[in-house]
Amino acid sequence: MVLPDAGETGALQGNVPGAGFPWISRFGRDGIRQRGSAVACGRIAAGMLILPELERIHEVYLSLSRVALEHFGRGLGGKLLFRSALDADGIAAIVAGSVAGAASLCADDEAARVSGALRNGLCDFVVSNLNEALRILKNELRRSRPVSVCLKADPRRCIEELVERGLQPDLISVGQSGGQNGALMLKERGAVPLLETDPAPAGTSLLVWSVAAEPARRLLRISRLAGEALDPSRSDTAARRRWLEAAPRQLGRSFGNRQCLRMAEAEIPGFLQRLHSEALPVSVLRDGEAIPIPRARG
Repeated sequence: MVLPDAGETGALQGNVPGAGFPWISRFGRDGIRQRGSAVACGRIAAGMLILPELERIHEVYLSLSRVALEHFGRGLGGKLLFRSALDADGIAAIVAGSVAGAASLCADDEAARVSGALRNGLCDFVVSNLNEALRILKNELRRSRPVSVCLKADPRRCIEELVERGLQPDLISVGQSGGQNGALMLKERGAVPLLETDPAPAGTSLLVWSVAAEPARRLLRISRLAGEALDPSRSDTAARRRWLEAAPRQLGRSFGNRQCLRMAEAEIPGFLQRLHSEALPVSVLRDGEAIPIPRARG
């Protein structure tokens, strides 16, 4: 990852607990806006923001984790992901990147769509110029901490400017509105492309579970049970445990009553047995098919 100097913009004030950047609840100095708390699911009419399925975010996360092991030999802390276009795949990429520990920059010229992502808690910052994006990214990359920055700009022009200024992402994900030629240049300079369709490992199934009440407490318990059922000898177990622990913080309340995990066939019976033993009020799908789980009494 190579980041040029961010320029001569003013210093920012304030702090967020557990983060190295300022809390700015509305558009403040230098056009920065930070993640809010308003949440909605599905289509947002004003900005035509389409949320990806939770399952899609999880699969992109697993793909990122495999790329990290293959190309970097470790996690994505201190690595930069660039995404052009904040469509459903773009949202999946930046949210999955944050769960994986990466810093993400996404460029989109539809202001309402970018603001919608912020309102839904799907990105950390919205900025109006590349200087401020670089300032935030440099601060968090030095600390190997995840952060997602959405830049209100034309994706093609943004890629050109990145190349002109010497910014070299570690990973790239280019949507239909992104500049393919510019992305090719970034790839030729060493950026690793994130595959949009990465086949699932053989012998696995995707489990999705949801609860109707007390999601914060119950999903935490179910995630703990899922983590206990994972095979410690599998190469992807560390990444899957990270998903269970970190995903709720990045997904926010947009997916507040649901969680999912790709599991090996041999792991699933142990997970279901644990659910049966605790008789939690949960609905479970296995590759889209319902699995009967005993309901709690009362």
